[in-house]
Amino acid sequence: GRSVSSRQHSRADYRDLVLLAVLWSGAFALTDLAVETMTPAWSVSIRMLVSAAVLAPFMIINREPIPCTRKMWGWLTALALCGALIPFFLLSWGITLIASGLSAILVGVMPLITLVLARFFVPGETLTATRIAGFVVGLVGLVIVVGPDALEGASTDGTPLLGEMLVLAAAFFFAMNAIIARRAPPAPLYSKACLTTGLAGVIMLPLAWAEAPLNVNAITLQSWIAVVVLGALPVGYATIVYFRVIESAGPSFMAMTNYLVPVLALGIGAIFLGETITLHAMIGLAVILGGIGLAELRR
Repeated sequence: GRSVSSRQHSRADYRDLVLLAVLWSGAFALTDLAVETMTPAWSVSIRMLVSAAVLAPFMIINREPIPCTRKMWGWLTALALCGALIPFFLLSWGITLIASGLSAILVGVMPLITLVLARFFVPGETLTATRIAGFVVGLVGLVIVVGPDALEGASTDGTPLLGEMLVLAAAFFFAMNAIIARRAPPAPLYSKACLTTGLAGVIMLPLAWAEAPLNVNAITLQSWIAVVVLGALPVGYATIVYFRVIESAGPSFMAMTNYLVPVLALGIGAIFLGETITLHAMIGLAVILGGIGLAELRR
């Protein structure tokens, strides 16, 4: 609404924005630690179930109803698949192959993908010249990050390229989720968050088990802590903050996390995991952020 965009953002809005960026950027390094001794599928399932457990008390305290229509459960399942299960699985798998900081940059192109998808799936969304220019600039930044050598040398060692493609596919699903979330009928905040993450966790359980039964002895304490913290904070608590920011300040304001997350995640990866930041990754990140800025320009 008009009121959201024209009024001054409160200090709480900015606090929530920074909080969200920190929670989300920390998720990349935590995922890296989780998948060291746990399969990507198990890391996703456990993280989602922890998140649902964290969110359930909020749902109960606020006496939020569980939706009973088949249609609403259809929407929740779509949100669970596109917003949680599929992208987190692709991301967890990708992070086993490439640095967590690099994956954060690649996921950073999500708003540009959303822009193109919105043109087709959200009524009244048009692609203006500046938006197209922003998308093209972002694409150039992406090529710089992935590196022209990766495209040429894909045949020699495809693993990093596969990792990059998996993470980009995750960004595509996150973008799809943004569209689904916009088209979905309204639902109570905590029950929506709790049920989507819970559904994702439950659906992933048999898939994770089919791939490999949970080998408790092989999993280090560090991986367990990482996956539980992932579920509690970057998934569970962040979901509450995410909806709070959108309600209070609007989606455009929330989109500013796209500038903070890749930068913070790069820093976290470098400081805590000893990941090296290449020059072309830094240049590419700057170009991608420029593209997002251009695409979000208001006339």
